[in-house]
Amino acid sequence: MGLVNDRHEVVEKAEGLTCRGEGPAAVIGRMGRMARELLHKAGNPPISCAGLGCPGVLDREAGAVIYSNNIRWQQVYVCRELKEQLKVPVYVENDANCAAMGEYLAGAGRGSRQMIMVTFGTGIGGGIIFDGRLYLGSHGNANIIGHTLIEKGGRECTCKRKGCWECYASTRALLLSAEKAGVFNGMDEPELNGRLFFEVLKAGQEAALRVFDEYTDYVAEGIADLINIFDPERIVIGGGVSAQGERFLGPVREKVKQKVYFKEMETAQIVCSLLANDAAIIGAANLSAQKYGQNDLSF
Repeated sequence: MGLVNDRHEVVEKAEGLTCRGEGPAAVIGRMGRMARELLHKAGNPPISCAGLGCPGVLDREAGAVIYSNNIRWQQVYVCRELKEQLKVPVYVENDANCAAMGEYLAGAGRGSRQMIMVTFGTGIGGGIIFDGRLYLGSHGNANIIGHTLIEKGGRECTCKRKGCWECYASTRALLLSAEKAGVFNGMDEPELNGRLFFEVLKAGQEAALRVFDEYTDYVAEGIADLINIFDPERIVIGGGVSAQGERFLGPVREKVKQKVYFKEMETAQIVCSLLANDAAIIGAANLSAQKYGQNDLSF
């Protein structure tokens, strides 16, 4: 959560965890309290609006989360509830779209006209921007790029299809493959995560090298598809893997070159995000300001 000015700068921020077992009322109540505490810390400046990034299927006009598997919300009118607490209009947008807009305005996408952001985490999210505007599709549900099919009849996805991109190229998929290959055998670690995998990879473990080669191949498959379909100027990579920089981007770029249709022509720049979690904060605030025609401080 953050306070954003009209220059797309986060001037104050706070963090908190959302537990899947909590109900919407508890989460929204805590968000309201955090927002008020943040405003108090910043000297209680006037704010014009608030933006909220949330995974799942949304009804933007109603300000509702129709369904979100990640946080187990259904038919939650989150904007109405937050508006009562903050006394300003609230706009909700997909969290990956918010991150894409933040990077477009103030991060790795700055200066581009057409940009796609791909975030690799538990799943794969994405945001597509053409000439400064999010592409949402006819029904507002575009950009579900993690559920494009790359291996028919493959691994079963949470969406019940088999072979979705995020079953092979998400961080969760990377860790599952690494565990299956014995990368973490003999390690007494409380939590297996991407950071640990890349430490083992850096040490040159053969199993980790094989898993990483296969993983970057799957990442490149999906990115090549996005380039073939949209021909963007820039693709911005977000999520934990972006912290690896060229160690991750180098092999992905080389593999993408071999997979795109026009192999001999200039193609999209592939870069890592610059703003980390601030991207979604900046994007959510800006999209809310666009919606409500405000230019002052916003959440």
